[in-house]
Amino acid sequence: MTLYQLPPLKDEKKFEELICDLINEIQKIDDFENTEFQNFGVKGQKQKGIDIFSAKNKTVIQCKLKDLRKKDDLIRKSIVEDIHSDLKKAFDLQFEIKRFIFVSTFRDDADLQEFVTALTQEAKLPFVLEYWGWDTISKYAQESDHVMRRYFPKYVPKPLKSPKRQAVALPEGALGGDLHKKNYIAYLNKRYGDWKQFQFDHAGKGEKFNWASYNKSLMNRYHAAGLNYIPVQHFDDLVKYLSAKIDGTIFGKSQISKNKRNYSTYEEHVQGLIS
Repeated sequence: MTLYQLPPLKDEKKFEELICDLINEIQKIDDFENTEFQNFGVKGQKQKGIDIFSAKNKTVIQCKLKDLRKKDDLIRKSIVEDIHSDLKKAFDLQFEIKRFIFVSTFRDDADLQEFVTALTQEAKLPFVLEYWGWDTISKYAQESDHVMRRYFPKYVPKPLKSPKRQAVALPEGALGGDLHKKNYIAYLNKRYGDWKQFQFDHAGKGEKFNWASYNKSLMNRYHAAGLNYIPVQHFDDLVKYLSAKIDGTIFGKSQISKNKRNYSTYEEHVQGLIS
């Protein structure tokens, strides 16, 4: 959930480091293995139109820090010129590309998003071309404690001291009374919500996953006041239900088609083997 409009970074090197850390954080959530994004070369070397790459993930990223004091039309024109120039250089790379992400400190912009979509089709590019503006970067950054603490420490909220509350006893046989099963359901629940949001983000329509509506539907299914209050006797059915929801997401289907797993089993989760 985005709480702030984070201030764009003004140091080019720091901006590249932010994007490298950020894409690695994103991929740790979406994939089951480290995709090893790295900075491509150093200043002074020919970087062939890219700043960050993952040969394993076949993805390259170009970062452009823009002077936001200029008029929007001038910034837009500059970014379009950069994209044309950097795409030509990228064809000299000695590894296969499946995804080229152009990242800027300029905001998310419909004109630029339409431009990269049209360019992909007109030029018949052999890879997906994307534009990420600062709004997208800000949103992803706030989903990572590590990124926020390193690059935006002033925006990390301090924990509030709350008065101690007397624990409310759960009904006998409630899911909340079995720590392992409760944690496993919470894990599946979060994976489904995160992957649905990833699906919405990929569609680029600005849609947000409605957690409130989803939780209400889930509680109605099991006639419970909350996750902890679902009778533990429904555990197997709940696992089956949530697993099917995860498998049914676009990303879940993609993982299955690649013979990749979408989640750990309950037994693996208990042993700490979390995918």
